Amino acid sequence: MLTRRSLIAGAAALALAPIPLLAQHQDLGVTESDSEAPLARRWMMEDTLGNVVTNLDYSGKFVLIYFGYTGCPDVCPTTLATLAEAIEMLGEDVEHLAPLFVTVDPDRDTAQLLRDYTGFMHPAIIGLRGPLAYTDHMVKTFNARYEKYVPDPATPERYSIDHTASVAVVGPDGQLVKRFPHGTPPDQIADEMRALIASLTQ
Repeated sequence: MLTRRSLIAGAAALALAPIPLLAQHQDLGVTESDSEAPLARRWMMEDTLGNVVTNLDYSGKFVLIYFGYTGCPDVCPTTLATLAEAIEMLGEDVEHLAPLFVTVDPDRDTAQLLRDYTGFMHPAIIGLRGPLAYTDHMVKTFNARYEKYVPDPATPERYSIDHTASVAVVGPDGQLVKRFPHGTPPDQIADEMRALIASLTQ
């Protein structure tokens, strides 16, 4: 059985995996002025099957975006567990959602590791990764942040990452709707998302 400990051990053992399809793209298709615009939410990453995906792939859905990494000891697993509970509460309404877990540690979070991790949390959660430039662009696009912390320069491989802990909610039109702060109960997330989904048919 896949356990949290085995996921962390796998992360420490794996090196950076190539991202060949994404590397073929010359740029993000986003200009400097686009990235500064408040409603510009364009990004490009790869899913855990190696498919290049962009924000346009999730048009028409509510996208829940959480930035983190598989080696995160507490905040990430608790947040994803909360999202998993909320997803279960939503039932069939989940078809209107695209929950994304975007790694800020692509050096360790290979596609396989990320796929195992998100699958363990909930099969509906989609793992995304990309080169640092693409990751940094997406993080900036949603006004999030992350920072690597290396306690001992003699062992740079032993690091942690501080990162934004809230979940961003993007509407079907690509605009940022709201953020769920860390610690938001799953029933509150489910209730608010259900109301947003219902508003689409009104």
